[in-house]
Amino acid sequence: MLAWLLPYYHSIVSRLRTNKLHHALLLTGAEGIGKLQLAQQLANVMLCKSPDNMQPCQVCQSCKLFAANTHPDFHLLSSEKQIGVDSVREAINKLSRTSQLSGNKVLIIPAADTMTEAAANALLKTLEEPTANTYLVLVTHQLSRILPTILSRCEKHPLPNPTVGQSLGWLKQQGMEEVTVDQLQAYGNAPLKVHASLSEGKGINYPSFVADLKNIIAGEADETKLAADWQDEAKRIVGWCQHYVHQQYIQNQNQSALSVYNECIKAHVHLQNPGVNKKLVLSNLLAQFSYLDLN
Repeated sequence: MLAWLLPYYHSIVSRLRTNKLHHALLLTGAEGIGKLQLAQQLANVMLCKSPDNMQPCQVCQSCKLFAANTHPDFHLLSSEKQIGVDSVREAINKLSRTSQLSGNKVLIIPAADTMTEAAANALLKTLEEPTANTYLVLVTHQLSRILPTILSRCEKHPLPNPTVGQSLGWLKQQGMEEVTVDQLQAYGNAPLKVHASLSEGKGINYPSFVADLKNIIAGEADETKLAADWQDEAKRIVGWCQHYVHQQYIQNQNQSALSVYNECIKAHVHLQNPGVNKKLVLSNLLAQFSYLDLN
């Protein structure tokens, strides 16, 4: 369990053990802080036959099935895009059955904000009238996209970002001692996002982004080509640009950094429009860095 989420885990499990836990939990917080890991650990202990000191025992049949991803009473509802009504109805149908291991039944929805309106409405009845021994754990980093009717029927658990020390300490345990505070901040102080970016070994990561950005500033890189390479991650790139010039303004207090910062804000607004030309937005923004005076 991630250290910064332990107090929340213990609080929830304490109420589970005394049968005072709400049947529907909504875990909210920034992306990349471990919400899904918390949800999975909660599911494990909810299903465990003999929890030991607030932890799943890992030796009972239920724990072994959970570890093998074959537990018949555990369901994970996810989709690469939106979660549709058919998927929700199928999950509800599974929850309505008698527990195959004569224990709890658990459904996790990792990206609850991606449910369509029809899917969310289909879930309402289960939230209002759950079957016995049933727990639903919804997870989101975009709380504003959850329907009010869903929000009102869930027990909300806002989770904080870890401290910088906790983040760097955890990354060090994962063998990533080279991560800097600046790099961590560029990822919104979300250590799991940093870990994913560095361990996947594909796509753009912050150190290589900064190296390319410095080449643009020095007039040694083609911003149009970089914009084409980065367009699939346009929102992340604009966020990194904003972070970079903000750091430069703090260090140098020059007006050119402030001007580029304002252009970053405009680019972020443009990217909210559906169908926007991401390559063009990035190309125009990156061109502004050639005017950045860091002296």
